[in-house]
Amino acid sequence: MSGRWRSRRAPVVLVALAAWGAIVPAAPGQAAPAKQVLAKQVNDAIDRGVAWLKGQQKHDGSFPCDHWCPVGSTALATYALLKSGVLSSDPVIQKAIGFLRYQPFEHTYAVSVEIAALDALGDKSLEETIVGGARWLEEHQRDEGIWGYPDKQVDLSNTQYAALGMWVAERHGFQAKRETWGRLLKEVTSRQNGDGGFGYREKDPSTGSMTTSGLALLMLSLERVEDDPRYGSAREKAKAALERGWKWLEEFFTVEGNPHGDRTIVPAASLYYLFGLERVGAIGERNRIGGHDWYAEGARRLVLTQADDGKWHDGDSTSFALLFLRRATFTGMHVKEGEGEPGAKRSELGEAHRPFPQAPFVRRWLVCGPIADPKDSLLEAPYGGEENVEAKVGASFRGRSWTELRALDEFIGFGPDSRPGDRTISYAFTWLHAASDVDAVVWIGSDDGVRLFLDGKPLLTRHVHAPAERDKVSAPVHLAAGVHPLLVKVENHDGSSGFFLRLVHPDGSAAREIRPSLSRSDLQLAATALSMPGLFTLAELNTSLPMLPRLVVGFDARKELDLFAFGGMSEGKESYPDWIDVAAAAPFHPAPGARGILAVRPLRKEIPGRFYFRAAVPQEEPRLSVRIAEEGYGAPGKADFVLRLGVFEEALVWLCETTVGPDAAADTRNWRTVEAPLDRWKGKELLFVVECAGGGAEPWNFEQAYFDEIAIR
Repeated sequence: MSGRWRSRRAPVVLVALAAWGAIVPAAPGQAAPAKQVLAKQVNDAIDRGVAWLKGQQKHDGSFPCDHWCPVGSTALATYALLKSGVLSSDPVIQKAIGFLRYQPFEHTYAVSVEIAALDALGDKSLEETIVGGARWLEEHQRDEGIWGYPDKQVDLSNTQYAALGMWVAERHGFQAKRETWGRLLKEVTSRQNGDGGFGYREKDPSTGSMTTSGLALLMLSLERVEDDPRYGSAREKAKAALERGWKWLEEFFTVEGNPHGDRTIVPAASLYYLFGLERVGAIGERNRIGGHDWYAEGARRLVLTQADDGKWHDGDSTSFALLFLRRATFTGMHVKEGEGEPGAKRSELGEAHRPFPQAPFVRRWLVCGPIADPKDSLLEAPYGGEENVEAKVGASFRGRSWTELRALDEFIGFGPDSRPGDRTISYAFTWLHAASDVDAVVWIGSDDGVRLFLDGKPLLTRHVHAPAERDKVSAPVHLAAGVHPLLVKVENHDGSSGFFLRLVHPDGSAAREIRPSLSRSDLQLAATALSMPGLFTLAELNTSLPMLPRLVVGFDARKELDLFAFGGMSEGKESYPDWIDVAAAAPFHPAPGARGILAVRPLRKEIPGRFYFRAAVPQEEPRLSVRIAEEGYGAPGKADFVLRLGVFEEALVWLCETTVGPDAAADTRNWRTVEAPLDRWKGKELLFVVECAGGGAEPWNFEQAYFDEIAIR
């Protein structure tokens, strides 16, 4: 299976229609392409389904109970509406959340879907509810290792939703015990039928909906016990069960109804099955099942069977249909006012989605140049050796040497101050290590023209003279498992020169299975984690980041920023993180008398900026200490931000949260020290997380954060 059973904890979804290529408008007098027609039909169906579902809400904010009690049906409808582009501020959403907010945890389905809905809402104030729901689910795992209705027999459907709820809650700091996933893995494996499928309860005949449940449970459990020696034998059995389950689904695949073990197709649970199909297609990273384009076929079926009033059968079925059409499992789409293209509720089907804001840029390269190009002719001209480049530090290419460059922000600039000289060509090179076969999209913006080579072949050429913009153009790629050379050729007409580049899945999420490295044979995980922490889970950063060489960092020199791994920072014109030379900058920034200051800024209003480091905690009354100030000069009395300090050992633990600012003036009086005790972790090596977010009295106004010192004392 080439490792296809491995799921990803960050949002990953296979956009089936994206594999067809971009949708091209039909020329006058020509019929629109079939994929363009289907895209419009699907978007129309979503609009009609959303309108019908919103109209079903009751006065108390709940939705009619079709099966899962009022809490479950309300959470499911809320989840579907949010994933379909309804804004979090919409009165329907607000009323539904008001209804859900104070409901007790009583039902596996309801708790699990409520977690999904609150996750889609993106309201940090509800994180405790999400984590509390996940704890409730874990506590209600039966002795058999799976879940059921309260006081009733266990089944694979309840079990699937319990696992999905715990999985989603991981994004909010929840971490289930290894034993929870281990027991689940063993029990699900044991319940597989002889034909390879799964039934609702033990010895029930295999169905499509329950086989997708079994596959999802196996994939999620396998990843969470993959390095635990206690489950070595169980993992091998589960992998074999996974293979058999996929074969069953391939043999009995259909979108006409819920397939049954004796090859009959039954209408019962058909849309529940389709949403299960979307889920395993995404988790298993498959855009085809048994040769079938499962998304395109399912979308056509749903467009065909939608009622005139916009519903599919009932409220729950309509929610499942919308979640399938929106490919909801991994999109992570939290649409809020002020975000995205004007009027763009969702991307057209068939187009690669714009990258998620958090998707990391490639920030570590081998660079070479500049090479004179007085006639502005070398960008598109064949230039000897480009197709066979295997760059190494110090190696020569076209009379220049390759050198290593790690950028702190997203822009890769050539030459001093990103000015290599007018009418020149420069190069950047990296190896892409693909852990498995993967479909991805390369997004690039450059100053000025650019040409990309992948595996020695031209991938994209754009010859323009214009400033660089993030994600200006894209090119789809398919990477087979292995190592691939990527060469970026940039021409400079005049002024500055450089580029932004990142690789994402077709849905816009980070392509974590692709790790850039400056070595063909070595992943260089420590260096990659420092430059691109967004490609790593917190657990991976905890083992990959190098240790901080000293426990007190005063940012006296720009090079000290290289000790930290910076996540997404501001998308504005200014570059963050940045080092401020106090002597040169005064009086434009607060100066506590130190040599230099680290400046950071949140990525967006709703998305914090983070940076990470690993360090050993002392034995004697240890504490984390930061000396910090807000941007007082540009907005005295207004600038503020939220500071969070956390540690990760087996789970993320926030040590403190405080609002910094606003202060009346920009001077040394504004600096303060924030401390958090570390007694619980004496003598341990930990991953530290520093987060700066919008908030306070001025939620988005001069959110810059200044650090004069970070210390573990």
